[in-house]
Amino acid sequence: MQGKAMETGGEEKEGDKLYTWETKYEKTWEDIREDADGLLTAEDEAEAYKLKRRKLFQHSSSVRLGMMRHMFVIVDSSQVMSDKDLKPNRLTCALKVLEDFVRVFFDQNPISQLGVISTKDGKAEKVLDLNGNPHVLSKTLCGNWSVSGELSLQNALSLAMNGLKHIPSHASREVLVVMGSLTSCDPGNIFTTIEGCVSEVLYRMKVLLMAK
Repeated sequence: MQGKAMETGGEEKEGDKLYTWETKYEKTWEDIREDADGLLTAEDEAEAYKLKRRKLFQHSSSVRLGMMRHMFVIVDSSQVMSDKDLKPNRLTCALKVLEDFVRVFFDQNPISQLGVISTKDGKAEKVLDLNGNPHVLSKTLCGNWSVSGELSLQNALSLAMNGLKHIPSHASREVLVVMGSLTSCDPGNIFTTIEGCVSEVLYRMKVLLMAK
């Protein structure tokens, strides 16, 4: 009798036990809620994590195609670049480094474009517009460069902004400044120009300073 009772009790316990698929997703519709944006969300942690991952990979306007880069290189051609603290002088060293930069840049960004701007005598001049040919850029950097007067960073940045503002927003707009002067002869407030560049036009701006 005791054996039968134990067997009966065991059968009752087994009968009360539910299968996994019967308990885990029982009334799952009760876990669905509507958030402030009108979207359906699940309270279950696993489902909430999946929704979070899905939103993370959704297309966002902040996503940029980094492979399409448009950059102007501003080269300081003021008198200070003739200093011989770097042999044979600062300008020659800077142009040599830029030649190597152009080669690496197009190896990593084959469909991007580079332009060159020179600044001296308080003015800025576009030596080469945005170009996707590294051979043309290298030839430009190896050309005859002269130094005189003082640089104008404000005029150079304004010229670069005018050349980049028509570039579509899905491509990056960048400026690289190579300068050896510690001063800039500008017609206005350079800080206002820099703030305008970063907030309205430029995606990235870097400065390489060769001064002592």
